[in-house]
Amino acid sequence: MRLQINELFVRYRSLKAVDHVHANIDGSKIVAVLGPNAAGKSTFLRAVAGLQSVNKGKILLDGNNVTKMSARDRASKITWVPQVSEVAGAFALRRVVELGRYALGPSKERVDNALQQVGLLDRAETKWHEASAGMRQRTAIARAFAQRTPGGLMVLDEPTSALDLKHVKEMGKSMRQCASEGDIVIVSMHDIGFAMDIADEVLVLQEGRLVLAGETKAVLTPSSLASVFGVDLAWSTDEGGNRHLVMI
Repeated sequence: MRLQINELFVRYRSLKAVDHVHANIDGSKIVAVLGPNAAGKSTFLRAVAGLQSVNKGKILLDGNNVTKMSARDRASKITWVPQVSEVAGAFALRRVVELGRYALGPSKERVDNALQQVGLLDRAETKWHEASAGMRQRTAIARAFAQRTPGGLMVLDEPTSALDLKHVKEMGKSMRQCASEGDIVIVSMHDIGFAMDIADEVLVLQEGRLVLAGETKAVLTPSSLASVFGVDLAWSTDEGGNRHLVMI
C-alpha cells in the first residue's frame, strides 16, 4: 500500500486551506498530522479520504486516483473518522456502527468485534442522543473498524479529542494493530506527546503549507516546533526516564 499526495491545493474563496502539499506514505505506518488551529489539517485529511474536492493536485492510493474511485471501491479501501459525528434519528449505537458496512454488505461478526474493540458491546443498544461525547466518538471509531479492510487507508481527524486517558491508550493500541496489518494510518491531533508515543512519521502544517515532515523523533523537537506553535518548548524527563516536550 502506498499513498502519494502530489501538489495538493484546496482553496476556500481567498483562503488557501491546503497549499501545494506533497507527501509519500507507505503502508504499515502511523503518520501524525500536527499544526496549530486553522492550519488546514481537517481539510487535508478530508481530501486524502476523498471527501473534499480539490482545486489542484492528485491523491493516489496504489496508483488509483482517490477522487475518481467508485463509492464501493473507496469504502473497501478507505475508512474515515471525523472530529464530530452527526447522526439524525434515534439510532442505537449498534445501528450507527452497522452503517459502516452499508456499501460492503452486513456482517454481525464485524460489528460485534468493532463494538468490543472500543468497549461498547454491552452498551450497543444505547441511543445515540443519550450517549456521552466519548461514547459517540468511540462509536464512530467502531464504525470505521467494522468497515475497515486490512491493508487499506485509515484517516482519523482528532479521534481522541473526547476520550478519557484509558480509551486514548486503547485507541493508540488499535491504531498500531491496524498499521501492523498493513494499513496506512493518518491521524490528526493536538497532543504532541501522544504523537511522539505512537507515530512513525509526522507531517506538520502551518497556514495550509507543509512545513515539517519526516520521522517523528527527528521532527518533534523544541527548536523545530517553537516557530510553528508560537511557544517556547523544552525537553522534560519524567521519573521513568521518558522525555516530553513542555512549554517554558
